[in-house]
Amino acid sequence: MSGKNFIYSILFDYYGDLLKDNQASIIDLYYNQDYSLSEIAEEMNISRQGVHDALKRAEKSLVEYEDKIKLHDKYMKYLAAAENIIKLVSTIDDEKYLDIINNIKEEANKII
Repeated sequence: MSGKNFIYSILFDYYGDLLKDNQASIIDLYYNQDYSLSEIAEEMNISRQGVHDALKRAEKSLVEYEDKIKLHDKYMKYLAAAENIIKLVSTIDDEKYLDIINNIKEEANKII
């Protein structure tokens, strides 16, 4: 199993545009395209150590952005709330509320 922490791939989806171009490229190649550090070094014509250092700086930046902006955290909270809404309305079995229940489920699924 790889030692990669794929939270960085998720955070890259949120904050990738805020990274320097070379950092964004390295994160993308490493986490999304599964390149090794050596392959990235060859591709970008820099040392493996340079790739490693840039990767660590980019990971740190992504975590700092999440700590401040919290887009992923907010998404996870909304997801849990929407799933809970679906679970709760699914316990209502009164036929006269069937249309309302289905509408609530549809709206909650839009969040998910």
